Amino acid sequence: MIPVDGRKSGVLLHITSLPSPWGVGDMGSQSYRFIDLLKECNQSVWQILPLNPTEEIYGFSPYSSVSAFAGNVMLISPMAMVEEGFLTEGDLPPSFNGLTANFRDAINIRQDLLYKGYCKFTPDDDFRRFGEENSWWLEDYALYKALKSHYKLPWYEWPDELKSRQPQAIEMARKKFANEIMAEKFAQYIFYRQWDRLHLYAKSKGISVFGDMPLYLAHDSADVWANREMFCLDERGMPTHVAGVPPDYFSVTGQYWGNPLYNWDAMEKHGFEWWIRRLAHAFRLYDMVRIDHFRGLVAYWAIPSQESTAVNGRWVKGPANKLFNAIINRLGNVPIVAEDLGQITQDVRQLMDAFHIPGMRVILFGLDNPKQNLHAPFYYTENCVAYTGTQDNNTALGWFLEEASSAAVKNLKLFLGRKTEANCVSRDMVRLVELSVAKLVIIPFQDILGLGPEARMNRPASKDGNWQWRMHEDMMRAPVLKWFKGITMFADRG
Repeated sequence: MIPVDGRKSGVLLHITSLPSPWGVGDMGSQSYRFIDLLKECNQSVWQILPLNPTEEIYGFSPYSSVSAFAGNVMLISPMAMVEEGFLTEGDLPPSFNGLTANFRDAINIRQDLLYKGYCKFTPDDDFRRFGEENSWWLEDYALYKALKSHYKLPWYEWPDELKSRQPQAIEMARKKFANEIMAEKFAQYIFYRQWDRLHLYAKSKGISVFGDMPLYLAHDSADVWANREMFCLDERGMPTHVAGVPPDYFSVTGQYWGNPLYNWDAMEKHGFEWWIRRLAHAFRLYDMVRIDHFRGLVAYWAIPSQESTAVNGRWVKGPANKLFNAIINRLGNVPIVAEDLGQITQDVRQLMDAFHIPGMRVILFGLDNPKQNLHAPFYYTENCVAYTGTQDNNTALGWFLEEASSAAVKNLKLFLGRKTEANCVSRDMVRLVELSVAKLVIIPFQDILGLGPEARMNRPASKDGNWQWRMHEDMMRAPVLKWFKGITMFADRG
């Protein structure tokens, strides 16, 4: 069930989209200011994208990570490090604040500053406690990062003794790269220190943080390297089958993602311990968690790794009830939301119903053909999260200008009882969702502001130019925010 009391409203905005002096939004003062803004606008939830490390080779996508547990040090605030005494103002580089995210410079600056901070740092009890409490993932991650930095290669191209994690070789590597490993631990310590402080502030303002969990991991990741038996790999460490989705109306060749698949038989033999730990860790970070590509836990499209498209894959049953029974037995009824967009089969719906897991409703998907369409507002239920759009959609205005069919525009007119125009379509969409029966609604910040396609966050079919949108500081003072507060209160959402 939706883990909120009464009718609630929230905003979708990733941290990187906030203003900041060094390339991307971070966990500095503007993130606190945004929480204050949510409170002022009568909002209860801040939805963000995954916080895991991003890599340039994957286009800095937050959905392709080298760790299920580590934090993205790009989100660390240099100024907060100064305020806490880890750096001095003299350590900081000149500020720059471009119109879009500059990931490459942002990560380089923070890595340099983190190493400066590490060189000045004397480990204390708090640091040691962090290392002990997180050793089950941190030791492998820090070693992986140190080896990756040294060899400049993915783990499956390292020397055989390290690739296969031979105990003697691993022990020697820990000694040889002890300083680099400690520096990585320090970086994670700073990330979690800043995140915990920000999360605590959100709670103090009555704002719940709604996090996101990608289903799959990158092949070249610390978790796959450290847990090879839990993934479908051959003796060389290469995937036997990879993830994707089958051909459909939108793509005659399907989508070939290339992530290694989970070895669910091995996972089950270990009591799904890795997944339980992953979810427990997520609920340390967030108050609610959305699982991306949720249907892959019921049945997933397995593509032979030698294929170049998704055409010759096949459906394979996932752990489904077994996994969720194990989760509930260990963690209780944790607040999970399913990303159930796209073609969802009855067995997925049955699992969601059995465990009272809410799904998503996106009004942009419900306008072309509203009949028997769960995304049409008159089919919403209380136990769902309703959106105008997500990070993968065009903005409401962008959709209206670039994508809306004549049928969709006609149906939108029927929903509204009048014709809409470009200068008011975003507010019209927000109003429809806010006034719906859904217990929780989430509005992308771009739609609140009425921004066009230039503010789109991600184009799934494109590899370049994604995740880069950033707000200007004056957008937090936009007059439309007063209207947004008003419609939220009128809809009896607190």
